[in-house]
Amino acid sequence: MALAGNIARSGVAALGSLLSGRRRYARALAVFGEIVALYARYKLSPDSKSLNEIHQGAAERVTELCRQNGAIWVKAAQFFSCRPDVLPIEYIKALQVLQNEGMQVPFAAIDQALTRAWGSQWRSQFSEFSEIPVAVASIAQVHKAKLTCGQEVAIKVRLPDVVRLFDQDARVFRFMAELISPFFKQLDFAQITEQLLEMTAVELDFRNEAQNLERFSRISHPQRIRVPVLRQKISCAEVLVTHWEEGERLREYLDENPGHAADILTLLFGSYLQQVTRVGLYQADPHPGNFIVSPEGEVVILDFGAIGKLTPQEVSRYSKLLYGLMGFTPDIDIGQLFVDAGFVGGKAETLRDLALYVLSDRMHGDNVATAMEEIIEKFRENHVRIPDTYIGIARVLITLGGLLMHYKVPFDWTPPEQRTSLKART
Repeated sequence: MALAGNIARSGVAALGSLLSGRRRYARALAVFGEIVALYARYKLSPDSKSLNEIHQGAAERVTELCRQNGAIWVKAAQFFSCRPDVLPIEYIKALQVLQNEGMQVPFAAIDQALTRAWGSQWRSQFSEFSEIPVAVASIAQVHKAKLTCGQEVAIKVRLPDVVRLFDQDARVFRFMAELISPFFKQLDFAQITEQLLEMTAVELDFRNEAQNLERFSRISHPQRIRVPVLRQKISCAEVLVTHWEEGERLREYLDENPGHAADILTLLFGSYLQQVTRVGLYQADPHPGNFIVSPEGEVVILDFGAIGKLTPQEVSRYSKLLYGLMGFTPDIDIGQLFVDAGFVGGKAETLRDLALYVLSDRMHGDNVATAMEEIIEKFRENHVRIPDTYIGIARVLITLGGLLMHYKVPFDWTPPEQRTSLKART
């Protein structure tokens, strides 16, 4: 009865949103109908196609739906592309193409947003302002400008209507989660949906990103790792202003300078190991577009809307787990490390066997990213509940591991303190 009541209340709240966004939701209903038909046909005739092919076809339809609906739907795709504990790997790979996508809006709308934030005379603060964005994401776009004092800055502006669309879609997403939850007993879709909505709500308020950036800047990073300088006085909920960082996007730089790939990627990977296993604070969206290589060979980390935060206990547990997986602590039971780290739903022996089945010697070879994906996939298939904090860490390792594999850079799992002594000042 409680479930029925929740669904009814969610349905009433969703009705108004459905009417307001009926074109987006009609498109979604059509796609979901196609997906249901795909799986229904497979159940009736399982020999005609493999389940992997069905997953692939459905995943492509979902990806295109999110692309067309834009804004929060793209954000949802990015969120679930990092949840191999929830979705089969075919969905993960299909949704990953949306990690860097966004739709540019006309500058007239950006002008209105800046007028709301800074007043009608906002241009008086600048000697130059480019109306052509240098980057576009799902909820914001970035413009380059020069303050009257001569400082070049990057101005990240929240897209118009994105908050209104989020409010609409949040009601519908909650209703859908309540509706499908009874069919997936092993997963709490309502809780997962709340995580997505809470994360997005935080990212929509750039004051949170400003705080993240300031906190992250206080870490004693390895040499040649930098973060932009925040212009706090002119930043607000809708606009984030930082000093402009000169350089090339990571992938473009590495494609042009393949001989520098080992140096740059080993530096970046070591920085993330430090963030996760020593500091407990890490930039949680490590796709290539969020890194710039400066003319001096420094790596500048951008975008702090998504930050991973670990308690001291979690830092200790995940450090032991990760270094246990890498073989730095050979006498420790891998299965028990998973249990201690909060993995629920299996005995220590089962977790150990699953991990070793996937790993064998991969963690010391060229397939670390693949191995990490397959471990999570095996846990999902065996209904092992994975801690949310670990999903964020796995995303980092999988993304950076994929870059290392692509540019044929050997993995260096040396603990940070064995490279250099680094202390955090958070």
